[in-house]
Amino acid sequence: MPVVRLPRPRRSARLKGVQTLSRKGARTMEPTQGPITRGRGGKNRGGRGSGTSNPDTASGRLVIQWQADVTRTQRVVEHLRSHPADCHMLFHSDGKQANTEGDRPSGKDKLSVCAVIARHVFERDAEYAVQFQSVPDKFRDSTNNHING
Repeated sequence: MPVVRLPRPRRSARLKGVQTLSRKGARTMEPTQGPITRGRGGKNRGGRGSGTSNPDTASGRLVIQWQADVTRTQRVVEHLRSHPADCHMLFHSDGKQANTEGDRPSGKDKLSVCAVIARHVFERDAEYAVQFQSVPDKFRDSTNNHING
């Protein structure tokens, strides 16, 4: 039967100097300074904001709700049915292949097609029309995520 040895705790020289004995005789660590952070990000993981209940207005961050109004998704489907070249560009596995139907896509790549679809969906939307005018790229990306996700 092999001898079982308990590993000794390893501590660096820096930490040994910080350790002190408390009133009860147990060893405790006293912090000398705040935590050292590296890289991007902060203490609030998972997003920017103050943690209030409404993310749309709390931090200026815009969250587009597709499930709240089904007519938005219906407008996307309507556009794709009336523009088969856009549908071919978005859903074909090779991306940019020549279309045999003779219909031209609305844009040169997938993101530009999504920008056209976002304009079709949100330009007359009751909730997002004003915000669409100020940040159309956000709506383009949201439309792309909604179609591909």
